[in-house]
Amino acid sequence: MPVFNDLKLDTKYLINEFDGDATLMVEPIMKTDLCILILIHEDVETIVWKKLSDDIFDIVEELTEEKSEEYDTLFDEEFEIEP
Repeated sequence: MPVFNDLKLDTKYLINEFDGDATLMVEPIMKTDLCILILIHEDVETIVWKKLSDDIFDIVEELTEEKSEEYDTLFDEEFEIEP
């Protein structure tokens, strides 16, 4: 079973942390000797610490740099709301 230590820094992944969970986009942004800091891309971005040895049920996909940039551009544009 994959663990959080399998994830590379500054790479986006689609994962299911637990069996039956919704798929999440996560991005490891820092590692210590025992833990990893994970940025979770949802409606509101969340940052959480995980143990390097914590299990991941499934790493669905490692996003390519191209797909990662495509994802980022979806949210780079400022949307204006007209009154």
